Amino acid sequence: MCRTDVECLEFQRHPDPAGSWIWFNANISAQGVPSSGATITFQQSTITFSTGTQTYSLAVPNGEITFSPSANCSMTSFDTATNTWQTTLPISGSDEIFLTGLAWQVPPGFAGKVPGNVTWNGTFGTDTPGVSGQWKWGAAVYSSFTSAYNALGVDPTHGGSCVGYNNGDHAGTPEMYTGSVIGGARGGGGSNFTGSWTGTLRFTPVCH
Repeated sequence: MCRTDVECLEFQRHPDPAGSWIWFNANISAQGVPSSGATITFQQSTITFSTGTQTYSLAVPNGEITFSPSANCSMTSFDTATNTWQTTLPISGSDEIFLTGLAWQVPPGFAGKVPGNVTWNGTFGTDTPGVSGQWKWGAAVYSSFTSAYNALGVDPTHGGSCVGYNNGDHAGTPEMYTGSVIGGARGGGGSNFTGSWTGTLRFTPVCH
């Protein structure tokens, strides 16, 4: 039985994916953001799964989302010094706001299928009482990719950004690598650049 934050992951069309990359990506929608703005953080998150006799626990970069009254458009960048994805967007928000992502290169000998669940856990925080939201995640496979995150061209929201990715793609789409997506994980290739979403899970951040 799978639930919202514990999802089954299989390589649907790529039985031997060693050397390929899995792009794990998460997004949120938020409620209760005041006109003065707010920040939501996602820290100490890990993705855990087992295949064969091997258990993997992948550390995911932190995420920081800032709702700013001075922002006219959305943008995402990666701060290498703090290992944090930073997304800034207008108060109005979006139905999908990029939270964080992990590029994981599949190691040699990987079984090609995860028979059990994949769990993504982390801690949400905020500087503004009353903020809450929902989160979900996806995973897509790429034949070539990079962990130099600022080179990915990640969409910060669904269908638009400050840097011209105004094509309707989902939040978390790595625009500079869309030509390398293949079937596998939670995606079937083609134009499914993030993988299909899990169900949504509501969160109430801890105030800090």
